[in-house]
Amino acid sequence: MSRAIEYRKFGEPEVLEEVERPTRAPGDGEVRIAVRAVGLNPLDFKTFEGDLRRLERVQRLIHPRRWFEGASARFPRGVARDFAGVIDAVGAGVTDLAVGDAVLGTLRSAPGQADTRGALTTELMAPADDVVKKPNPLSFTQAACLGVASQTSCGAFRQLNLHSGDVVVISAAAGGVGSVATQLALSRGATVIGIASTRNTDYLRSLGAIPVTYGENLTSRVRDAAPSPVTKLFDCYGGGYVQLGRDLGLTGRSIGTLVPSPAAILKGAKFTGSRHSNGRGDLEEVAQLVADNAVKIEIAHTYSFTLEQVRAAYIELATGHVRGKLVVNLS
Repeated sequence: MSRAIEYRKFGEPEVLEEVERPTRAPGDGEVRIAVRAVGLNPLDFKTFEGDLRRLERVQRLIHPRRWFEGASARFPRGVARDFAGVIDAVGAGVTDLAVGDAVLGTLRSAPGQADTRGALTTELMAPADDVVKKPNPLSFTQAACLGVASQTSCGAFRQLNLHSGDVVVISAAAGGVGSVATQLALSRGATVIGIASTRNTDYLRSLGAIPVTYGENLTSRVRDAAPSPVTKLFDCYGGGYVQLGRDLGLTGRSIGTLVPSPAAILKGAKFTGSRHSNGRGDLEEVAQLVADNAVKIEIAHTYSFTLEQVRAAYIELATGHVRGKLVVNLS
């Protein structure tokens, strides 16, 4: 039997529960992973709290086979996407991964799509296409942080056509995605203006970014900090940052956001992120950068794999003031 965290209705972290699941063999194109660590993302709690139900309704409209789907088909659902561990079984058709391989990955699905899978489990079935080998220098804790952040950042920069010489503004630049995006942009030759709280100013400067704090007169302060005109904006937070891009003179095609809203779409911003990722290639690229110490992963806190600790981790994450990543260690 394996242990897993799941939920049967939307709500606060109290809806999460621990269950036992029978062990099964992987299907065609799947691998079974003994999970060692799971990285948490804001997307996780936005999903189990029900914030993405509007997007899920869109997905049901797009796919007619789901029009008459009842609640029993959508629950229970697993929790979390990013994982690292060791393969202990492989399904038919898997040729580039083997039992004993240390791996990392992320469970991919369309935004808001109901999914019974979740990385918070001792034994995970994952499509081989969602998994890559872990570079030896990486710990499992580090590796578990990379899935969503890597594919989100790479996908967004692909959509924005980020290149050497760009001056890019990144909101929530000290967060789990923002900190990876900041370092990835710098590695590609861009200048980064990172927006974050005052307490993260020195941290962003240590990464090589130009820090600008939240608050009044943000547009003028960003202009003053930029060594040359801003060419791109990557919004990792939502709120008024798409408008900031407009105020800085950017057109919609130069503004990417992870938080779709009617206002953002009306301003022409691109809803981007992992939907524009190439999957394994992006994950392998960032994992190797971390292994080479070209990208540093900030671990804010680690938690143990108990229901109480998992709930506490998501409560902390939901504050919106976490610098770096939260990780649940299973070993």
